Amino acid sequence: MGTIATSSVSVLLDAGAGADWKYISRNNDALHRSEGLAAASLDMFVSGLFSSDCAIPTRVNALGLLHNLTQQKMQVGFQVSASNPMIGLHGRYQLLKRLGEALRMECNRQYFGSELFRPGHLLDYLLDNCDEELNVSIRVLWQAIICGLETIWPKQMSGIRRGDVWVHNKLKKHGIPGSDMVPFHKLQQWLTYSLVEAFQFYGINFLHMSDMTALAEYRNGGLFVDTGVLTLIDEIDPNKYYDVGSELVVEWRAMTIVLVDKLAERLRAIMGKTEKELSLCKVLEGGTWRAGRELAFKLRPKTGAPPIKLRSDGTVF
Repeated sequence: MGTIATSSVSVLLDAGAGADWKYISRNNDALHRSEGLAAASLDMFVSGLFSSDCAIPTRVNALGLLHNLTQQKMQVGFQVSASNPMIGLHGRYQLLKRLGEALRMECNRQYFGSELFRPGHLLDYLLDNCDEELNVSIRVLWQAIICGLETIWPKQMSGIRRGDVWVHNKLKKHGIPGSDMVPFHKLQQWLTYSLVEAFQFYGINFLHMSDMTALAEYRNGGLFVDTGVLTLIDEIDPNKYYDVGSELVVEWRAMTIVLVDKLAERLRAIMGKTEKELSLCKVLEGGTWRAGRELAFKLRPKTGAPPIKLRSDGTVF
């Protein structure tokens, strides 16, 4: 159950931290980016930062997030200082606070339980929806993630809580509301992928996994730009930062999803593997994400930054 709880927090905290941030582990190793964020979130989990009961520290529950977690404690947990700055610390903190509120909402009791209100209850929810052979559709877990965590995403200026859904004007069709909106749900999908692996330890077999898409993030997308598969129509300022809602970034992310699917199909054909044998998860983790990062550090060794610089608040990338 600890794996489920850790995943639910760790994934939500794993947005870009910036090239200047690092985490010094217990072994005195300097860890950067995703590795550093993962190690820091695990250490905070083990220390009981997300639990309301000091007798059971390795747990995430609503009261722990709402009453035990403070931004100062989180700053200490991430080792953030003037000499070790992190992008989006406040955004991450607010995200976990909203997670605490979501866990205890009455409409989410089926997902997170009716007493302690914790993400670990998702296992009971899935088992209740499994058949006799422990088969369950990925759509059941996706409903819990997309509906149960709806309120954790910040509101836009319009007052609407859109989450990782953005607008591209060229898609707009007159008379069709929402036709210009492009959904990515990167963190929700990443969380779903992570939880699938955890739940499989309990013997649960997920059906309809092909419903999931690739992760529209800067490592996967950066691979296609750095290799010339994707080229920019107009030249951009390499020092300029672009908002995640800009049409340039929306196009980039949308093309990333399409291209990873095509690459996965090609890899399976070359390797003689089925979709089940070489899942999209494996293509992402062992392929595009890793290759994208290694190429970024080869081309931009000082920072390993993506080819298109992004302005993040710690809640999307």
